[in-house]
Amino acid sequence: MAAAYTKFVAMLDRADSLPADSRKHELATVMVDPQLSRVLRRIDEMKSRRIATYGHIIVHVKNVQLTASGATVDDCQDTRNSGLLNSVTRKKINRGIQQERTQALLVKGSDGQWRVSRSTTLGEGC
Repeated sequence: MAAAYTKFVAMLDRADSLPADSRKHELATVMVDPQLSRVLRRIDEMKSRRIATYGHIIVHVKNVQLTASGATVDDCQDTRNSGLLNSVTRKKINRGIQQERTQALLVKGSDGQWRVSRSTTLGEGC
């Protein structure tokens, strides 16, 4: 489950740069609804405002717990080298923080693969 979560975060790092015609299919390899629809909406919103992501998030999985409906992954992400930028000027709008507490819910698909169904940022500090 930790590996599936790590793949999800890596895909988010480049989600807005994926080709529009294959974006949903590629994202669906690591996430399902409601997370998939949420990410696709966010990308459309960002593109309309000429905003893009930059950098890479560093994952620090702290806990993985199986639940009746799937699994929960607790992460303490280092997002200092990532953020948002103006896609025209390439000027950075913001950047992340050293410790960002995140929790993801994963479900196992009929193909046996774990995918994120919901990812929530819980705040700064871990």
